[in-house]
Amino acid sequence: MTKKACLIVLVTLLTSIISNGLFNIVYAGQKSEHNIHSITDFEFVEDAGGEYSFDTISSPSFANRFKQYPHEVISLGITKSVYWIRFQLPPNDPQAMTASQLLQFKNPNIDKIDIFIPVADNNAASDLHYLTKAVGVSRPAANRDVLDNTWVFSIPDQYRQNQFLYLRLESSSALRLPVVLWRANAFITEAFLKNIGFGIFYGILLAMLLFNLFIFFVLRDKAYLFYVLYIGFMLLYQFQVHGYLRLWLDISYELYNAIFWVWLAAAFISSIYFTHHFLQVGSKNTLWNKLMAVLVATALLQGILGVCGYNIWANQIAHGLGLVGPLVIMVLAVFRLRQGFRPARYYLLAWGVLSIGIVVWVLAAYIPDTFSAVNYLLVATACESILLSFALSDRFKTLRLKEATLTKNMQYYRDLSLTDELTGLYNKRHLTELLGREVAGGGLLTLMVIDIDHFKTYNDNYGHWQGDQVLIRLGNILLTILEKSQPAFRYGGEEFVVLLPNINCAAAIGIADRIRERIQAEEFVPAPNLTVTVTASFGLAELRYDDNAEKLFQRADEALYKAKAAGRNQIVCLSDDNPL
Repeated sequence: MTKKACLIVLVTLLTSIISNGLFNIVYAGQKSEHNIHSITDFEFVEDAGGEYSFDTISSPSFANRFKQYPHEVISLGITKSVYWIRFQLPPNDPQAMTASQLLQFKNPNIDKIDIFIPVADNNAASDLHYLTKAVGVSRPAANRDVLDNTWVFSIPDQYRQNQFLYLRLESSSALRLPVVLWRANAFITEAFLKNIGFGIFYGILLAMLLFNLFIFFVLRDKAYLFYVLYIGFMLLYQFQVHGYLRLWLDISYELYNAIFWVWLAAAFISSIYFTHHFLQVGSKNTLWNKLMAVLVATALLQGILGVCGYNIWANQIAHGLGLVGPLVIMVLAVFRLRQGFRPARYYLLAWGVLSIGIVVWVLAAYIPDTFSAVNYLLVATACESILLSFALSDRFKTLRLKEATLTKNMQYYRDLSLTDELTGLYNKRHLTELLGREVAGGGLLTLMVIDIDHFKTYNDNYGHWQGDQVLIRLGNILLTILEKSQPAFRYGGEEFVVLLPNINCAAAIGIADRIRERIQAEEFVPAPNLTVTVTASFGLAELRYDDNAEKLFQRADEALYKAKAAGRNQIVCLSDDNPL
């Protein structure tokens, strides 16, 4: 991981500490003043059929049915049963608790919470009655005492000390419910810090979403599209699971519940397709393709069950997918990393971070007093979104380098197929292609054909290796004198061809003469104490309006024949069939 990546992840984790623990650190010294008090002493009764009424539960004859709850935090798992909880608030110290008190239940996903608060009633015969309040995801938002993403109740001044408060809990999600008693001013401070923390994490997810959406529109890479979909649905899921959507969207429970399961299923499915495209798993990997189909089908089943109202089953499947899915993805990432796909390292780290968050989240629903899992999954998701962005950047860099290497290799082999091995000039194959294109263009063009004089005799006298040195030297001369827009070719044997676009015969003769003089000035030493020179003959032809490539070449070849007939080491140009 780069230093920049480490710094950003560190900042994210520090933000997590601020959002989850800053309030407790700042106000730890004030707990003795009763600003905060966690309720931990509970008694409970399981109502498997939901048959008990409050009158039955609160009657003296039912008191011995309550059992002491063995843990500090209410955590009853995922169950169809209704649970009745009773507890007492700590004694109110008039000197310390001059402000009003608020009772907070810190799980925003409970379907139904009915609270019965004992209050004094001077007009009643028993001098005691219960103030009843009903909240929960399935209840209207107007039932809330305090506008908060959790469930917060104000404790009335008439509250009767040393009397039990009763809770009736019913939910298709995990019945985990930390209970805290606050002074009002302390709660406001805590809520402010909490909402800042949530805002930071939602901001991280939104920033990653928008940034990578922009990159998708630039690159049109499906991996970025599925990343954006995954982060988008996870953002919506987190916004809902932490209770904020319910504050803004007061709709029917059925629709609200359906939206929740659609977003969760969509997040999981898009994560699978993101994995498939990011890790570039080929179609030949049948094992992964089968696992992918199973995971997607399971996520669809979870979503359908949830939308249809079978929340218990959907929750169980969701927890199973949450544990198994990231494990499968991490195993695949390890497999691809071992195959040499380096971007998988960031991917593996990202899903490792999320897996820790999911494990904590799931275990907290079943194992009381093990984890305080209020914001773990949100923190893990935010960290994962950052690491996945690094993974995408690393993947893009790797693919660009791979593409550049491939392009370079393709260009190398293409040039190799079009180049004469001995001289480094283009070969006859490329001449055919380029000459046809130039003639079809119809512009001004002169074709030059060069032939080394008496080259067969030179080879016979001094050997083919010495003859090759002459060819190589001529190739170098052509590359030195000619411009890039004037390609030279070795046509075969001792014959060379030059294309001169936008050059007429008169100008072409000047170029040919410079080449002829350079060749004649070269000295070769084919044998000890022997220095020889060579010459070349030049035939030129200017393109006519009715020419094709074959006719143009024939006229240049005819000009070369006339140059040789004139005594060699000559230049002849045919323009309108007249030698110049």
